[in-house]
Amino acid sequence: MRISEFKFTSDNHFVVMEYYWLILNRTFLILITDNELIGIKVHGPVGVETSDALANLLPLTIDGDLQNPYSYISTKYIDRIKDFDLKSNDFLRANSSNFRIAKSDIVEIAYDKSKKWGMGYYPHDGKVYIRTKNDKKREFIILGSQSGQEIRNRLS
Repeated sequence: MRISEFKFTSDNHFVVMEYYWLILNRTFLILITDNELIGIKVHGPVGVETSDALANLLPLTIDGDLQNPYSYISTKYIDRIKDFDLKSNDFLRANSSNFRIAKSDIVEIAYDKSKKWGMGYYPHDGKVYIRTKNDKKREFIILGSQSGQEIRNRLS
């Protein structure tokens, strides 16, 4: 299945941010299929505007309507994977941040409505936590005007 073949509906995908290496972050479009979650990296590090001229040399801020989760998606990342089968290992190799989680491997899904430290002025609706059988944990920050509770319910 290629991304162009995925039938997007209001309840089968969402956009999140995930922190890694303590302060860095990346943004994912997560597709919900019958058997798994497919995470497509759709943006690199995001930062907040600052008065520090050196920090502003790299454009890390998001332009557009910050309430709209699709504003956080950079099409260059989608273009890189558009010809890959999302269920193939080639898709995973296209970007080492891409992932797949089998639904049968998920043992816990939790929602925390509290704001994530470090998110600045970026609107978000808390975090959804996923824990798998091998005790791997993912913390997804729910970007824009999406409902973390609804996402948690869809995944349960």
